[in-house]
Amino acid sequence: MDGVLLINKPEGITSYEVVKRVKKCLRIDKIGHAGTLDPAAVGLLVVCIGKATKLTPFLQELDKTYRGKMVFGVVTSTFDKEGEIIQEKDASSLTKEKVEGIFHKFQGKILQVPPVYSAIHWQGRRLYDLAREGVKVKLSSREVQIYKLKLLGFSPGVHPEVEFEVSCSKGTYIRSLCKDVGEASSFGAYQSFLCRTKIGPFSLEKAKDLEEIENIDMTDKKRLDEIIYPLSESLPHFPKVVVKEGTEKLVKWGRPLYFAHLSTIPSTMEKGDRVRICSKKGDLLAIGVSLQNGFYFAKDRVGFKYLRVLIN
Repeated sequence: MDGVLLINKPEGITSYEVVKRVKKCLRIDKIGHAGTLDPAAVGLLVVCIGKATKLTPFLQELDKTYRGKMVFGVVTSTFDKEGEIIQEKDASSLTKEKVEGIFHKFQGKILQVPPVYSAIHWQGRRLYDLAREGVKVKLSSREVQIYKLKLLGFSPGVHPEVEFEVSCSKGTYIRSLCKDVGEASSFGAYQSFLCRTKIGPFSLEKAKDLEEIENIDMTDKKRLDEIIYPLSESLPHFPKVVVKEGTEKLVKWGRPLYFAHLSTIPSTMEKGDRVRICSKKGDLLAIGVSLQNGFYFAKDRVGFKYLRVLIN
């Protein structure tokens, strides 16, 4: 059983607990996820099964899209609804237009400090464990990219609530973004709700509820095939290169691939693109980097550099 499973993570449990429950259900040892969601957050979690765990680094680096809500005039210790209120103000003078102006300033490359209550490791320990013990850690800012930050709804009041959608690079903390937007408004803000809707080419609409997975008949191979993306489709955004029949052993041994070994080369493939190297049967053999352009593929030059070989 190898492939990618899309889960709609419910509120109140960790990403690790989701993986643990799926592992028990599918009765498989090799399993992991490709991007943590906070316990209070819901939405898309990509779970890698079997050989797909070798693809985790490629999935972790994908851009993400979220829908969320933030409340102005209140600051919490964790930047979300789980923390203690440490500051409160009357933010009734805040307008929708002002929030849209602040959102505009946060689009593009920004510097962001991760929350102290997060799963980041610091000297071998999780930050949230250190924070609960009262240990103060000075964190450095990181550069992240906000591709889109759009206001979807505005509810005025003493503590205005804003619904938003954000598309961002890996490593972006939406809790920190809400905190920073709140500071820019001079009223403060915290994240009151968060749902991850997209990870790269994968969307929440295709995800299954955890309870549905747990109720699947493990002998129903057809149903399992319907919900688990096969290895060959686990990185659908990578161009697909198909080798000729009988060439699989060259990939297995890590030997160079030339034009004569290839059955299909995408004409849009460019030098430096990461690609899926597949057999004619559709099995994913390896992930590689193209050393040539698809449209001008020289016959006497090596075609690819291997990044991950999956064929045994």
